[in-house]
Amino acid sequence: MREGWDAAALDVEESLPAMAVWWSGGFEGGAGDRLGMGACVTRFACGGVAVGVKMAHCLADAAAMTGFVKGWAEMHCDLLMKDDEQRGLWSGIEAGNDEIHAADERDVEKVLHQLKEVNPAPVFDPLRLNAAATGDIDASAADPEVVTRARTMPQHRYDWWASGGDCPESMQLACAVPPGFDAKEIGDSIPWKEWDFDVEVAHRVLHFSEKELENIWKAASSGAGGKETETPSRISRHDALLAFVWMLVNRARGFSNDAGLVHLNMSLGLRARLSLPEYFVGSPLLLARVSSPGKEACDAGRLAATATQMRDTLGAFDRQALGAILHDTMFQESPQRVWNGFLGIRDVIVTSWARLGAYEISFDPRSGKGPWLVQPVMPAVDGIIEILEAPFIPEGE
Repeated sequence: MREGWDAAALDVEESLPAMAVWWSGGFEGGAGDRLGMGACVTRFACGGVAVGVKMAHCLADAAAMTGFVKGWAEMHCDLLMKDDEQRGLWSGIEAGNDEIHAADERDVEKVLHQLKEVNPAPVFDPLRLNAAATGDIDASAADPEVVTRARTMPQHRYDWWASGGDCPESMQLACAVPPGFDAKEIGDSIPWKEWDFDVEVAHRVLHFSEKELENIWKAASSGAGGKETETPSRISRHDALLAFVWMLVNRARGFSNDAGLVHLNMSLGLRARLSLPEYFVGSPLLLARVSSPGKEACDAGRLAATATQMRDTLGAFDRQALGAILHDTMFQESPQRVWNGFLGIRDVIVTSWARLGAYEISFDPRSGKGPWLVQPVMPAVDGIIEILEAPFIPEGE
């Protein structure tokens, strides 16, 4: 593992559009002049280019945003690779040339029509999620049996409306019960005492080499005796890495001799599980929880058990379970009322951009080179882990 890079030293805000997206300012106020998305292209004196994209999370998760940038890059490259006349035309458009003849406009329409056939169009159809819910979602009340099934799944169920008694001042509005709504508890009270809002937060990027990742996977795939099992392990390298990093986090937090539970809240994408299109627009995500006594989560000898627990937890969220969760959600007074995660000292939320191909995106059709750096922008709060595929780095560099 290479020395961690202090990513806080990079001011990514300078390369992002100067705009606010929906909910980016927290819970106060309405949408107002906030936008759904924005993009910004920055050219540097050295000749480099940065592409910054902001999207409201309710409209796009990492997969949707990456798909947008990928489609943008493909269209850009396709247009550059047309014949000389069309390339010259497009250059004129980019330069703001208003002297475009009718014939040229028809050429552009032809090119764009061709591109639509090559690049899959995004699908914005939220009703597809509704259709995946179990039972009758148009009934006057939720099905008690389905709700029971949904609420037995391994997830936190923190009720914002039941958490206002000792919440920080910055969260009072979020915990306030709207007039006319029933404040009967439907979940647990948020353990605010476990979250220190004043603690200084660091932002570190760790790079694991291929050899290091292989060693971590072998350790997580080993039996109790420390020897590799004869049958192929179903633990993925992603599982192994996450189990290893979570172990390090818990050790750093001082839980090596702690019998209390610690929690790993894993983001779970629903596109493949619900047969949604790859380019489905939105944030079809939920959080799945893995819980373990702190001292066990810190034990390197239990790395295989931890990775297996993660895999089994994710496997429990099959189509039937997800259908029940969607049914339960449909009948809630407010979809934002229940929080399935937390960011206190005993919790971690992990999100993964693995297999999204962010480093395969290229705006240069001639070289095909991808980006030098892909940098997700996350809130500066303690307890967020993001797993991202790295670009190929030759040994010794």
